Amino acid sequence: MVTGLFPGHHMTDTCSLCNRDALEPIYKPEKSTRGLTVHVCGSCGLLQSLPRADRMERLPAAVSGGADWGNVRYGKGFRTRIALDALRRNVDLTSDFSVLDVGSNRGSFIRALLDAAPHANISAVEPDERVASSCAGLPRTQLIEERIENVALETGRFDIVHSCHTIEHLIDPARTLADHHRVLKAGGLLILDAPNTALLASDDIVEEWFIDKHLYHFSERTLTRMLEATGFTIIEHPDFKDRSNLFYVACKDGRKPAAAGSDLQEVEYARELIASYVANRARNMLALTSVAAELLSLAPRRMAIWGAGRLFDSLVTYGKFDASTLTLLVDKHLQAHVSQRHGCTLVGPEGLADSKPGVVIIMSRDFASEIAAEVGKLTPNAEIILYSDLIYRARLRDAA
Repeated sequence: MVTGLFPGHHMTDTCSLCNRDALEPIYKPEKSTRGLTVHVCGSCGLLQSLPRADRMERLPAAVSGGADWGNVRYGKGFRTRIALDALRRNVDLTSDFSVLDVGSNRGSFIRALLDAAPHANISAVEPDERVASSCAGLPRTQLIEERIENVALETGRFDIVHSCHTIEHLIDPARTLADHHRVLKAGGLLILDAPNTALLASDDIVEEWFIDKHLYHFSERTLTRMLEATGFTIIEHPDFKDRSNLFYVACKDGRKPAAAGSDLQEVEYARELIASYVANRARNMLALTSVAAELLSLAPRRMAIWGAGRLFDSLVTYGKFDASTLTLLVDKHLQAHVSQRHGCTLVGPEGLADSKPGVVIIMSRDFASEIAAEVGKLTPNAEIILYSDLIYRARLRDAA
């Protein structure tokens, strides 16, 4: 269950953004294997989790709606096109340039860049040996199997630093950003991508957002200030319509760092955001029981669910949905890493055409429209129902 707001008192750890000793516990994530507590900096409003550890124990994949979600390591591939499009807008990809790829994961970005930029040379930093091998032996690529905080690189070596959903894992993100600035050439670019706390305000949120592997939780305001405090000039700001990600293009142009002072408005925003998250999540967790009942009534029509991740786990765990009533459980990406979820064998989208379900439930938030379009092509006669509609109807029934 949601544990709610955490009673406040100050901690001794200092904030990575403003360097103040002003961290106050505000929320206790559910199912945290590390016993993490989320803190808000009472000076600048940056949300961060304690205790900080420089290396987590390597645990098996956990496809969970709780804080223990992780170790699947496939999500960065969804952001490759966004990063490559940004490079096309700002860099001549036919030129000779050097790239530092921070947190290379399974190498999706590297492979796309090698195809698009015939003269690019890449230094790939990936500490997880379980996936780093994906980058080994790639042309024009040097693989460094180490945490970025432990890698000493030459000053002014790179034209581009690319960091996708890595900064939130670091012990001291401001220090690492400052080092990214150092290793860039004058005029060099930083391509930075991170989770966005704006998702906490979603009406339909039910999964635990504060997962164990994330130590820092950025709003657009706090990450913008951290970039400016480490000397970067932002040339492309995040898309305000994207509640899940904060995507920046910034450059090293010689400007002086702007020290991050207090920001009481951001502090208040962070506190209100957590309070809203706790209330919405608790309400939605209760509503999942009603969602499960509605799905049970659809089972005779041969029901399929597309999306076996965090929302599906929450449906089974909190809503007590009987997964054995499914005709099919589809997940295009997760099936490569996990064979079963709650007793159901995962299949790819091609399974829809073979099984011809009468109704397909889409358990996805960010990719719902894309999945719906694909479902419509594969099984045009099936009714398509979105998770967002299910949870909305369930709340209305609960309120009646």
